[in-house]
Amino acid sequence: MVQAHIIKEQQAGQRLDVFCTGILTGMSRSAIQRLIKEQQILINGLETRAKVILKAGDKVEFSLPEAQEPVEEERKDIRLHVLYEDRDVVVVDKPAGIAVHHGVGLTAGTVADWFAEHYPEAKNVGEKEGRAGIIHRLDKDTSGVLILAKNDQALEKLKKQFYERKAKKEYIALVFEVPGGKEGRITKSIGRSRRNPMRRAVDENGKESATEWKIERRFGEKFALLRVFPFTGRTHQIRVHLHHLGYPIVGDHLYTFKRQKPPIGVKRQLLHAEKLTIMLPNEKIKTFVAPLADDFAQVVNMLSEMKWPKKVIKQ
Repeated sequence: MVQAHIIKEQQAGQRLDVFCTGILTGMSRSAIQRLIKEQQILINGLETRAKVILKAGDKVEFSLPEAQEPVEEERKDIRLHVLYEDRDVVVVDKPAGIAVHHGVGLTAGTVADWFAEHYPEAKNVGEKEGRAGIIHRLDKDTSGVLILAKNDQALEKLKKQFYERKAKKEYIALVFEVPGGKEGRITKSIGRSRRNPMRRAVDENGKESATEWKIERRFGEKFALLRVFPFTGRTHQIRVHLHHLGYPIVGDHLYTFKRQKPPIGVKRQLLHAEKLTIMLPNEKIKTFVAPLADDFAQVVNMLSEMKWPKKVIKQ
């Protein structure tokens, strides 16, 4: 969701963060400043700073990505399956539909809230409000492996591995169409879309990004199940890269082509973080695996039972 406000004469002269505090009621000024740093708040479509003075006619845009949309009241009491736990970390299998941390319009029902409730001694781990224990993130409608830190030392060690690209991640994605060849690699840079602040896009002036994929299974020429390896951690990276290649993820409402329709019953993007290999603070290297989410598995089973025409090779 994107909200836009045109600054009127009587509103001019205010700092951006002060103006936003009056618009985004219920959010602290520090939280708003964080959103500005994360480019979730723009002026005239451009990134900015909290202390910028607004002028009449400026267009202030608030970007509310799907991962930060408000959740239903019952989501305030969530349950997560723990895959692994020791004195430093807890690894969970995040279901689709649950955001990882607080954001615009979302102050409850996140993985961070669950973590703070179940590990109260670690509720202040990390520097940002509403992000207790968070090392990395998954989009709201992406399921799979997520690791959280119980202390600041573990947080820093694990974040460093993600930053230095030492953490190895594997995803499963169901995509429209079937890529040519058995595997591929894309290294297109990614930046914020100039047309829609909610979206990211391939942009030569964006941040370096690299994704590899290989085909796990074909369903005729209409769908393919891919194993995907992101080597960088840009927002929406896998979704953006696959869409750019012409193979958008089934069920993805943000990166899609109108002519493509998902199978019956698909309600979210079919992207699953299946594996994470990382060195824990105790210096043991572990690989954590989350089984394919039930809704995803049901779609795969349904496609597997269908009869698909064989590819006709023209002579």
